[in-house]
Amino acid sequence: MADELLRERKGQTLWLTLNRPEVHNALNAVLAKHMVEAFEDGSADTTLRTVVLTGAGERSFCSGADLKENSGGIFRAADGGNPIAAVLRAIEACNKPVIARINGSVLAGGMGLVAACDLAYAADHAKFSLPEVRVGLFPMMVAARLTTQIPRRHLQEMAYLGETIDATTARQYGLVNGIAPADVLDTVVADVLDRLAQNSPDAIAAGKRALREMRNMAEGDILTFAERKIAELADTPDAHEGRQAFAEKRKPRWAE
Repeated sequence: MADELLRERKGQTLWLTLNRPEVHNALNAVLAKHMVEAFEDGSADTTLRTVVLTGAGERSFCSGADLKENSGGIFRAADGGNPIAAVLRAIEACNKPVIARINGSVLAGGMGLVAACDLAYAADHAKFSLPEVRVGLFPMMVAARLTTQIPRRHLQEMAYLGETIDATTARQYGLVNGIAPADVLDTVVADVLDRLAQNSPDAIAAGKRALREMRNMAEGDILTFAERKIAELADTPDAHEGRQAFAEKRKPRWAE
């Protein structure tokens, strides 16, 4: 059996490819476990700057949970947790920016992967759908993330009707940052990776953690939290280097 998750390092970027194209890169318990491990390993690797998540082939990014393969296991593991929820948490906990390279259709739990990623860019032929209600389910975990990303009316329409939207509409909803023809998508992703590489990795990691923590705070506590965090960040080596480089009109040399 081919590896269900492909890992490839390209420079300072870890590429993770869902490799089950015969079932539209659907998630089973084994694949979910490998994904959690890959994101944890990527987060611990100090030589990496970014992670890209994509799917094998051109038809599908991810169709969500594999309903034909031990569906009970993908919805509830032996420890009582949910394997897909564990993947979403691993993406969000990764201290590197995670970019979704959406090569094809995104359904159900695949939408959760996109929502968990920090940035998302899609081929213009990609389709997006929350069809769970058509098989007696509901996108519970996906909705838990999408409620903060797209307007509630749009989310409810997608979740209740189970219908499909195109890439242009997905961008209008705020599901993706940008769309491009399939043959240009890699160029778009490469440009994003280049621009990320110019910025402080420590600042990005701190910012990602802070944004995650802010999501669960009461509105009145957010500014106080941010006030404390910017003071801490201002004393880091990258912040000192960034200010010095600005004053000297040169590119900053970030600590490795």
